[in-house]
Amino acid sequence: MSNMIPIPERGIYLASRSPRRRELLSQIGVRYHLLLFRERVGENPDVDEAVLAGEAPAAYVERMAKAKAEAGWRRMLQRNLPPAPVLAADTTVALDGRIFGKPDNRAQAEEILAALAGKRHEVLTAVAVKNYELLEVALSVSEVQL
Repeated sequence: MSNMIPIPERGIYLASRSPRRRELLSQIGVRYHLLLFRERVGENPDVDEAVLAGEAPAAYVERMAKAKAEAGWRRMLQRNLPPAPVLAADTTVALDGRIFGKPDNRAQAEEILAALAGKRHEVLTAVAVKNYELLEVALSVSEVQL
């Protein structure tokens, strides 16, 4: 038998604000409860998403997914919620090893799209699940050309 994390009847906690991630879980019939990080707008984020010097895109996205799952687990414990696995994910785009973060505004988004236009780049998604001491991560890499 594999060491997969069982999903309890009451579901899992989703440590994500992404509507797409909620939609995907619903499509496959996984019950989940949203576990948002920040209590108030303006509060510091639970996870520092800065890229480390020399960090490869795959290492970055895996580190972010793990950190978000760990932060979600801590938040669940702080709120005294019933224990259940915490699912978190992170997606990033990379071109020739350069990691593109989420744009802060429209102009930045346009710059990123211009840099990627006509070039093969990678979209990397890491998914992490935390349940007590167990922390599992999986990585998916897709090549894309705009």
